[in-house]
Amino acid sequence: MSDDAANLASPVAAGPGSGNRNAGTSVLILDHAFDRGSLYPLRETLQAHVVHAGLPHGRSVDLVLTVHELATNAVFHGSGTGRARIRQLGGVLRCEVGDPGSSGHDTAAWPVRHGHGLWLARYLSDRFTIDSGPDGTLATADFALPGPASSSATPRLRRLRSHTVLELDGALDEQAAPKITAAIGEVVSGTPEPGLVIDLSAVTYWDSTGITALIMAHQRVSETAAGMLVLTGLAAGFAERLDALSPVPFTTRETPAKAAHLFSPS
Repeated sequence: MSDDAANLASPVAAGPGSGNRNAGTSVLILDHAFDRGSLYPLRETLQAHVVHAGLPHGRSVDLVLTVHELATNAVFHGSGTGRARIRQLGGVLRCEVGDPGSSGHDTAAWPVRHGHGLWLARYLSDRFTIDSGPDGTLATADFALPGPASSSATPRLRRLRSHTVLELDGALDEQAAPKITAAIGEVVSGTPEPGLVIDLSAVTYWDSTGITALIMAHQRVSETAAGMLVLTGLAAGFAERLDALSPVPFTTRETPAKAAHLFSPS
């Protein structure tokens, strides 16, 4: 059985993503056997290896959590043992979690629960597949490495008559998150009915901390009397990811100009 319906490989913005590095070259970074007693050491080993391979700290946390959840599934819903491998394929780190002892089992043995296991792997990775067959079960999660010129986004506020546009250019990551939160606070504190557009069209990379900053911004604006937040410039896959990870849906439009009519002039 093969499940690749959750292939979310896409840039954050609707435009082109970061370039590949030496596409097609495969380098084995980690090959680590695990069982119930070695899940915690596996996390430490993963973190060290993927950071050394160039994955930023915030995104490495996402990778470690994903592989740990998959390994936990292999331990508690499979044979009890497994193997984690990480390969660098050009600009991607490919994580493979195998449960060879589950030969003949179906992937349905690995449950899909909100916030755990396969669900988490689908929405934290850039691409996720899972297969089962005579050789057991193999889950594969891809994590894109940032482009060589990638840097954390710096928020820029552009105040219009009816609303404010917050422009982000760069990585939506753990370094950008507190800056975004501070900018949102400035907008919300300046008016009882904040209208805000966050334009992501120039965002090149992301991690879960950056996504959390967007969710918190949405909640902060929603707590006001008549505030509204709109996201623009999202690729379809990233919009799907936000819908899955956020407790409330976002309002989205293609561009800031197409969002302007949603706000009443002051």
